Amino acid sequence: MKTFLAYFIPILLAYAVGAIGAYVQGDALVEWYPGLVKSPATPPAILFPIAWSVLYLLMGISAGTMLSKGDVSVLRLWLLQLLLNFLWSVMFFALRSPFLGLICILALDVAVMAYIIYTAGRRPAAAWLFVPYMLWLIFATYLNGYIYINNHNTKVAVAKSVANPKFSMVPLPYSKDALAPIMSERTLYYHYDKHYKSYIDNTNRLVVGTPFDGMTLEEVVLKSDGILFNNAAQTLNHQIYFEGLTPVRKVIPKELEHLIIRDFGSVEEFNRAFTSASVGLFGSGWVWLAENGDGRLLVVPTKDADNPMCHNLNPLMCIDVWEHAYYLDYQNRRADFVKGYMDLIDWDKVVMRLKYQ
Repeated sequence: MKTFLAYFIPILLAYAVGAIGAYVQGDALVEWYPGLVKSPATPPAILFPIAWSVLYLLMGISAGTMLSKGDVSVLRLWLLQLLLNFLWSVMFFALRSPFLGLICILALDVAVMAYIIYTAGRRPAAAWLFVPYMLWLIFATYLNGYIYINNHNTKVAVAKSVANPKFSMVPLPYSKDALAPIMSERTLYYHYDKHYKSYIDNTNRLVVGTPFDGMTLEEVVLKSDGILFNNAAQTLNHQIYFEGLTPVRKVIPKELEHLIIRDFGSVEEFNRAFTSASVGLFGSGWVWLAENGDGRLLVVPTKDADNPMCHNLNPLMCIDVWEHAYYLDYQNRRADFVKGYMDLIDWDKVVMRLKYQ
């Protein structure tokens, strides 16, 4: 029984700290973190909870390996690294400070390395169980450092209040439950009222007192970079996305059907190309039907917040393949989400966006 508890209690404690940390991160993951400039090496969001679940398990087993042999000398060091692990969540997400987060995760690196060195001479198995954790922390330190370097004054900018916001949310042309079961009311609530609103609020705050104050949203997207571009482009992308959906299944107007057949060979070929690009886009981003300056139609995948306008293309319609667009309804089944989306396209809106015909 003592051996069982020696393993069970550290594992339970590690997961409890992880759960509290995840709760602390909640609002920031919706309102703040998506708008940051992040490293191109940042993995898909779904990978983080999976990785941490495995690492917490290994962390607990490592401590259990020591405790089951009656060796409690390392317990304080193990608890210290767990405390620093939690404090990083507080500094980075609750206080929304990449700088304080970087300081905290560097201290965590030192504590974990000290734990590995100490246990290596006593229980090598306990040390080896911590090695994946150390490797992950080195990568996480790089990601945190990249965010700190490339998002100066982000915390201050997000904290500002805006008395007269310039940009506002486009009203949905349907009720939030109208797209069910393809998109549930819960998904529309979080996607529209949380994610989309967060991008708009951040854009309004970030343009205050800058040369971008007074520009149209499209001008801001075309002329900005960094965190302002991320938020402004995501605002525009979501506007096109939400306006382009309809609960009433529509047929493709003849003039658009003619263009699709001209440029893709058939409507079926277009559907295959668009679906393939949407399912196959790695990580977060968008897939667009866009129009070039010659009036040709193209399927264009873009990463993160990128918009076809930035590549001299006219965006006609888009699907959001960031996980927040579909995860509540489909989890990792993006292909099912894409299939459902194809039935929600408002083709009349697509025709209205044509520019070069």
